[in-house]
Amino acid sequence: MGELSFDGRPNNTPVGYFSYFVEDDVWSWSDGMYELHGYEPRAMPATTDLMLKHKHPDDALRAFEALEAVTSDGLPFSCYHRIISADEEVRYVLSVGRGTLGPNGRVESVTGYFVDLTGVRERQGPSEGENALVRVAEARSVVDQAKGIVMAAHGCDDVVAFARLREHADKSDLKVGELAQRLVDQVTTRPLTDGQDQRTSLDDLLGRLLR
Repeated sequence: MGELSFDGRPNNTPVGYFSYFVEDDVWSWSDGMYELHGYEPRAMPATTDLMLKHKHPDDALRAFEALEAVTSDGLPFSCYHRIISADEEVRYVLSVGRGTLGPNGRVESVTGYFVDLTGVRERQGPSEGENALVRVAEARSVVDQAKGIVMAAHGCDDVVAFARLREHADKSDLKVGELAQRLVDQVTTRPLTDGQDQRTSLDDLLGRLLR
């Protein structure tokens, strides 16, 4: 037998390679990554927000926590989860990667790949895909909800809102998902004040949550 070649499409199973540059929050996707997510290659910029948008709502937080962990310690990781592609297909994928440390000992980048395991997975009920799409329509991830709160209070876009959540989470031992859950729970039971005071009210709330 010849040497095993891993060119990104073993047995016609799409595989996507990625690189993530932590400090700049910048992604580089191979053509296979775009294919997995239902896009033509480089049809749009690869971003953290785009990646999270396509996570199955039941798996989004777990997948994001895996990203948080590797950007913190750089240790190898694997995460089995579902994505919902732009063409509304539920795909079962395995993401694998590891971080690279810079001279300061912090994780500078993360590299890895996604493997589409949909074709080799045991079949579930015929309505599985439809049920997943209904859940996507009915539920937003807690991180998305928290981003919406920050966007409304600060008048910023979702990229800036996500960066603010990460900044606040970095000041404590909380993960972004944990901070987002606390923020959503608090605002649900006690809405922010109206008008110009919303920004101050949100910043005060985030300060209390971090304590």
